[in-house]
Amino acid sequence: MLALILSGAALTVAIAAIIGCVVLFRKLTKLQATHSLLLKDLSKSRESLQKRIIELSTSNINLGGAIQGVASELQQTRFQQDEMKEEMTAHEQQDPDSRFYTRAVKLVELGASLDEIMRECELPRAEAELLLNFHKK
Repeated sequence: MLALILSGAALTVAIAAIIGCVVLFRKLTKLQATHSLLLKDLSKSRESLQKRIIELSTSNINLGGAIQGVASELQQTRFQQDEMKEEMTAHEQQDPDSRFYTRAVKLVELGASLDEIMRECELPRAEAELLLNFHKK
């Protein structure tokens, strides 16, 4: 009878072990499914980020080209401005009377009145009015 009890206990332990293995197997299967879903999500996120990096790189390259274009235009504008200053200086030196007009234009830009322009630059009223109207636009 003892042998029968022992074999019954052994059978119970074996059944409990099998049930435990089945439970663990189910948990492991669920964990593997969750792990697989997480890997798929990570893969999609990685692909999305790679696409975004490519888009940003392309935008960055385009922006760099645009900046270079603007810098080139700015440099060209500065060069033209310097040339114009040199021409104005040369013109002023060739025509001493033009310095009065140059000064009058500067006064207009500074907001001087008609009387101030006439007095400071020794210009007749008609010429001072003409300069004032022309450069205020």
